Amino acid sequence: MRVVPFQLEPALALIRGDGCRFLIADAVGLGKTVQAGLMIAETLARRSESRVLVVTPAALREQWRHELQHRFAIDADVLDAAAIARLLSQFPASVNPWSVRPIVVTSIDYVKRPEVMRSLETLTWDIVVFDEAHNLAGPSDRSIAANAIGQRARVVVLLTATPHSGDDQAFERLCNIGRFDREGPTLVFTRTRGDVGLAESRRETMLRVHLRTEESALHTTLMAYTRLVWSRSSDGSGARLAMSVLVRRACSSSASLARSVERRLELLQQRSTSNDQPGLPFLALQDDEEPWLCLGAPGLSDGEGERNHLLHILDLARRVGTNNGKFLALRRLIDRAREPAIVFTEYRDTLAELPAVLPHLETVQLHGGLTREARREALTRFTEGTARVLLATDAASEGLNLHQRCRLVINLEIPWTPVRLEQRTGRVDRMGQTRRVHVVHLLGSNTCEDSTLARLTRRLARAREAMGSAATMPNEQAVAEAVFEGQTVVPEGAVQRAGNADTSAVSLGAEGRLEAERLVVTRGLLPHSAQPVVAPRAVATRLRRRHGFTNSHGIWLFRVTLSSASGQVIWEPAIAFKAEFTDNLLTGADIRERLSSEQPRLVRVLTDASQEMLRGLRQALERPVMQSRHREEHLVAHLRTRHARLASSLVQRSLFDSRVERLATSRAAVLEDALSRSRNRLQEIDNLGSLEVAGCRLAIAAVID
Repeated sequence: MRVVPFQLEPALALIRGDGCRFLIADAVGLGKTVQAGLMIAETLARRSESRVLVVTPAALREQWRHELQHRFAIDADVLDAAAIARLLSQFPASVNPWSVRPIVVTSIDYVKRPEVMRSLETLTWDIVVFDEAHNLAGPSDRSIAANAIGQRARVVVLLTATPHSGDDQAFERLCNIGRFDREGPTLVFTRTRGDVGLAESRRETMLRVHLRTEESALHTTLMAYTRLVWSRSSDGSGARLAMSVLVRRACSSSASLARSVERRLELLQQRSTSNDQPGLPFLALQDDEEPWLCLGAPGLSDGEGERNHLLHILDLARRVGTNNGKFLALRRLIDRAREPAIVFTEYRDTLAELPAVLPHLETVQLHGGLTREARREALTRFTEGTARVLLATDAASEGLNLHQRCRLVINLEIPWTPVRLEQRTGRVDRMGQTRRVHVVHLLGSNTCEDSTLARLTRRLARAREAMGSAATMPNEQAVAEAVFEGQTVVPEGAVQRAGNADTSAVSLGAEGRLEAERLVVTRGLLPHSAQPVVAPRAVATRLRRRHGFTNSHGIWLFRVTLSSASGQVIWEPAIAFKAEFTDNLLTGADIRERLSSEQPRLVRVLTDASQEMLRGLRQALERPVMQSRHREEHLVAHLRTRHARLASSLVQRSLFDSRVERLATSRAAVLEDALSRSRNRLQEIDNLGSLEVAGCRLAIAAVID
């Protein structure tokens, strides 16, 4: 793996003891997975029995397992319901399946289940990584579960290229995952391509699509209705949310709009004829499914008048049918490009229409409803060249590395959540992309996309270039206000540098460059054989003196062992000495005497040098030891306060019997098991305060005469 200096900085901050919680928020494509992998590898190298947990969206679990194995030779296990069932069949009932695998990759939607969280109650982790951490910032079970798990970790690492979606409270929740009271700030690493010396290789194009008469009439009529409802509704009302859904669906395709209008008509009719409370939607929708749950909120006091508005819009949408201007423009664009392309759309039902638009091309689809095997097969067909066009929704856009295959991204519509644009483009605009990346936004002429969203997108692109992921992007509500209230762009204050949460920006550029240079030199000195290197016996030799040297001289290289009070080896540095001899000719006996490591003068010098190294090590460990002790003490206090329970915050008391929860978590053995692990860890940390020189062994000795 190529050594990139800036990617070493989070691992350096970790071993320096700068903090225990890290937010790596670099721009898309700068290797956040690699940086987290380096932190994991460093943790395992320093403490081989460390426990590691990687929590990621379900679609990225196999990718994480592969990256850890391929780049760092770290064997990780993916645990889900099926894997847990297999482990339960292999071990006694008393064995916790999560405890038998030291390095685990799992999904947030799996571990957030109360029954799964209960099985994690006795465990603590040396490092927990949350990938695509922006998904954990909302007021949801995901956020609650992530925070509970983070408070069982000695180190918390959050990865996201889009940390701030315009909601300051969500950003604060993100930065506080795993945080204890009176704990230091979250350390933030946020670098743009320019910051790390990479030239901007992206070209964005706004392609205005001429709409046919029927399609223009559809958008005009729809905007008149939605703006009327918006003006007569209160902030945060369901009616305003329904209007934003209708307009976004119209920008995607007329068929998608027709389905949502039909759904709204049905829901409004049900509401007017029934006084029953609507049922609870126990099955949550996927992100790329039709968002129909909000479409039933009435918008106008005149119910019959609103129904007539909707029927007129539905009639226009059906007339347009599949003769969508964007679909025709998409076909022309892909035919002219003559190269692989990724087409993004927000909704799965629009995605289903696109293969018929490109019948002469081999296409594959990625969306939130695919199984892991189907997703892998689709990606393989695209990356290996069988399919030329990848059709995808945002639900499938995270974590894809497609820069080796593709450089063209086409957005069928502009999402009203601006951070999604960066996620889409980041699939191909990554480190290792050797060609210029082209991003094309299809805009319906004389629509809200043309008048408002295009200008917003340009401004956000400039903000991204200037501030990268540190920019505070406007949220969906701000974008909706710009569309419905006639603003041309989001106000200037909407894009600024994020800084409301308790964070501390970190820059270790100089240290990263020095460490990268050291690693390159070290790699050059390592043997090319894959066999492990066994500590050899000392090597002693006699070399011929070169012309120009007047006296003979000797060289010694010693390996010094510095250990803790428990005998754990902490550091094994090398010490080199050189001395001249006045003898012009040395006999064999002289050479043996001079090369001996027991010479009094040599012993004194070696002792002084070893003690100096010991003092330096004590000083270097002072801050990380203090940081580790404070974090561990917080862990112990939290375990005692919560009685080692994790799942209690995820159980709805109104729906489930609380006695089951009490019986499952009140056992004293559970708490004692968790506390004993932390006590052992605190003892290890205390032992680091009693360092000593455990020994010095001769590695190399030479006389040059």
